[in-house]
Amino acid sequence: MTPTPRTLWRRFLAAWCLLAVCGGWSASAHAQDRILERAYWTDVTGSATLAQAQTAPYTPYTGVLSKGFSTHAQWIRLRIDAVPPGEPDTLVLRIRPVFLDAITLFDPADPAHASTPRTAGDLSPWEPSEFESLHHTFVIPAQPTPRDIWLRLSTTSTQLMHVEALSPRDMLRKEHSLWLAYSALLALILSFLVWVLLAWLRDRDPVNGTFVLRQTILLLYTASYLGYHRGLLSDALSPSAQDLMYAWLVLLTTGSSIAFEYRLLREYTLPRWGHWLMRGLLGTSALAMGLLLLGEKGEALRLNMAINAIALCALLLIASRMQAIDRSTAPPDRYHLPKAALVGYYLAIVLVLAMTIMPSLGLLQGTLLSIYGVLLYGLISGMLMTTLLILRSRKTEQLRLDLANRLFLSREQLAQEALRRKDQSQLLNMLMHELKTPLSVIDMALQGVKADDKTQRYIARAIDNMKSILNRCIQTDRLVERSFAVQREAVDLVHALPQWLQNHQQAADRHILRSPAHAVVESDRQCIQIIAGNLIENALKYGDPQQPIEVSLESQTHADGRAGWCLKVCNPPGAAGWPDADKLFAKYYRSPAAQRQSGTGLGLFLSHNLAQQLNAELRYCPTPTQICLALWMPASASSS
Repeated sequence: MTPTPRTLWRRFLAAWCLLAVCGGWSASAHAQDRILERAYWTDVTGSATLAQAQTAPYTPYTGVLSKGFSTHAQWIRLRIDAVPPGEPDTLVLRIRPVFLDAITLFDPADPAHASTPRTAGDLSPWEPSEFESLHHTFVIPAQPTPRDIWLRLSTTSTQLMHVEALSPRDMLRKEHSLWLAYSALLALILSFLVWVLLAWLRDRDPVNGTFVLRQTILLLYTASYLGYHRGLLSDALSPSAQDLMYAWLVLLTTGSSIAFEYRLLREYTLPRWGHWLMRGLLGTSALAMGLLLLGEKGEALRLNMAINAIALCALLLIASRMQAIDRSTAPPDRYHLPKAALVGYYLAIVLVLAMTIMPSLGLLQGTLLSIYGVLLYGLISGMLMTTLLILRSRKTEQLRLDLANRLFLSREQLAQEALRRKDQSQLLNMLMHELKTPLSVIDMALQGVKADDKTQRYIARAIDNMKSILNRCIQTDRLVERSFAVQREAVDLVHALPQWLQNHQQAADRHILRSPAHAVVESDRQCIQIIAGNLIENALKYGDPQQPIEVSLESQTHADGRAGWCLKVCNPPGAAGWPDADKLFAKYYRSPAAQRQSGTGLGLFLSHNLAQQLNAELRYCPTPTQICLALWMPASASSS
């Protein structure tokens, strides 16, 4: 089976890292540091001479000098071990890290430089280095007896320094192993950037985009922290310009990291103080950049280190206090990382950066890990966050794919439902059309058949009921399934009401009509006729058959001030009883007692919807003795 490019890339990185670790271990195992004792003295005046420094009281230390941010110069006294005969006659002092401004060597045993002390640091040119390296170096003569040399450190950055005295051969071996380890580190950080960049190009997620920007700045900062910029830019920029560029990378790395973390946490429900705290950190980072613009590099770097310490604690605290995302209320197309994963991530980087920040502030004794703590932060945070972001991108892509599939299925179901409703509508229309013709034939035939009056009334009533049911189904289908267009015209209700009452045979001797001399509305005549007919039919059908129905038309002003006419149909309740006021206008509603009579439960539903289409209002307004339905219609402009 042929491995995929991603598998090959992972194997290559794993082999490269293994080779770097093995090479570094091998070089460290064979290298011998010739420094026997280390001690420092703080020159508070900043103007001490070598003679004064030689007689000053020194404080011994081991490993890494950690004096934090200070404006005072530090003198370091190093006791160099004796070199046996037959060994190389020179030693190489290797000084890390590379961001130290100025380190001056005072070696009484070196007559060639006795009058002119040698200086290294990031403010010194890279080409004249006595031993070409990414780090600061001095070549000193070897002696058969132990001796002392002095270094003077002056820097605006943190006074964190590690010094080794190695033979040229050991120095080359350790330099090669470090070059290998540094290359593996930069390759890993670059791979994190590329993986998230590919995810961002696919989904354009702003969180991934912010991480890509932050990781790009971190990659440049890491390369400069390792000293690559000194060799690559030695012909283009002066040492002071390189030093300023490095200071900007330090501040931009902090600012972009805080911006990325805040952008990630904003997707969660943060406490209000969390928003203000993160915005305050961003503002303070901008203040540090302002100080750098004003030339206050030392103050800017000191403030930036304090921002890093506060930001780490703040991120861990905010992540532990934020609310976990509820999947039931979260956006369906976006995946949110679990709260526990973020808390674990911030806890890990707090532990890693604590090794750098505390010694850099002079609060703890530094070790070699303190110097490379920033690199470990870039490696560990990049690896953890890249893993989390890739997981987040894949889960989000899966959610969006599932959402798209559900949307597609919903559309298919809607299309099928629309087709089914269309078929049902066509079937209903066909049945209603086909049934109306036989009913008309039956009605005509019955008129020629001799039967008693009672039988004739039963048959005629049954036929009327069937026609009424079919008409209601047709009218409801047209209202619900088709676009409805109102045909407005002047309708004289006083003239139309008697005609509409005559359409109902039962209303001949069972109605009381009260109307003014003139009442004109501008509306759809057919719709008003359907509503009025339904109200009249409903009152005749379900009212007390021994009592007349009352139909009245009167002028009435709407609650919003519009003038209009109110058509009211009232009847005493019959066997069907009183209707449920909350369900009266619902589709298919019929009271339990009304089930003994034929009907569809569509009449008042249809009337209520038609009234809304006409900008009218149909309401139920019963009295203690009567069931009343009132249709309010706006008056025409001419009549008002």
